[in-house]
Amino acid sequence: MARPKSDEKRKAILDAALRVIAERGIVDAPTSAISKAAGVAEGTLFTYFKTKEELMNALYLDMRMEFNQYLAGFPYQGTARSRLRFIWNTYLDLCVMHPERLRVLTQLRASGKLFKESEKPGLALLEVLNATRDAVEGNELRNAPAEYLVLMFRAQAEITVEFINAHPERAAECRALGFRMLWKGLVGD
Repeated sequence: MARPKSDEKRKAILDAALRVIAERGIVDAPTSAISKAAGVAEGTLFTYFKTKEELMNALYLDMRMEFNQYLAGFPYQGTARSRLRFIWNTYLDLCVMHPERLRVLTQLRASGKLFKESEKPGLALLEVLNATRDAVEGNELRNAPAEYLVLMFRAQAEITVEFINAHPERAAECRALGFRMLWKGLVGD
């Protein structure tokens, strides 16, 4: 009879994958280095994840689910602007506090190795979509593909984070300016 899988080992492997990919990049992050960083045998890694691609997808989903934990206090009844601003601020806060996570998310999204089911929108993305759709109702962007609007949000946020990391003394100004640019791009006012 097979031994039950340990949540602690799975978490250790995911945490190690995050660290190793952040340091080395996906291509230079072999499963041997990930398992060593997790303190498990490479065979143990493959007990939890059949392939490196499966591990990458699990890491991506885990990181997205983790973001949802930070949405406590989300203004569900607020205006489209206040809902989008809440997600904007939360996303920027997390990216500035954990730049390695942003590096890994960016690499995972660009890898071409994510399974389609990993791309399904989670709570945060659904709220970005809902708030964006509410914001653009009545203007020419109302028929824009949802994926495009999410990519626009993410690109503007990640450019803002990059600038804040390079110029922390201007963080508040850039955070506000970045959101204003995003909002004006969506609604034109």
